[in-house]
Amino acid sequence: MTDIRTKGFDSPAQLREHLAELEEESPAEDPIVGNEHPSAHQQIEALRREVADLRARLTTIRKQTDGMDARPSREDLHPWLRVLATAATTYLLGRLVQRLRLGAPGAAAVPMIASQIDRRIW
Repeated sequence: MTDIRTKGFDSPAQLREHLAELEEESPAEDPIVGNEHPSAHQQIEALRREVADLRARLTTIRKQTDGMDARPSREDLHPWLRVLATAATTYLLGRLVQRLRLGAPGAAAVPMIASQIDRRIW
């Protein structure tokens, strides 16, 4: 039976030599080098600098938008009115399709027509 783990090597000594080279190149535990893992104080200081930068940006944005009125949009003023109008339009179009006896194609067109009307109104 062939040992597939040693396939490609001429001898077990060559395999051991190859494994030793791999171990030397990438040790299991990397030593902590320099400032790779900053201390808690350094992390807190970095976060404080970042917060100060964000506060400065926010102050600039507030100064730029100082006199502007934030008007609420129509959707924000009366959201239930829009829902009510859409439902009423769909209902009325459905009744119209029934009266005109347009059948299945007319019934399928009702939601599309209602959405177009809703889009143009609002």
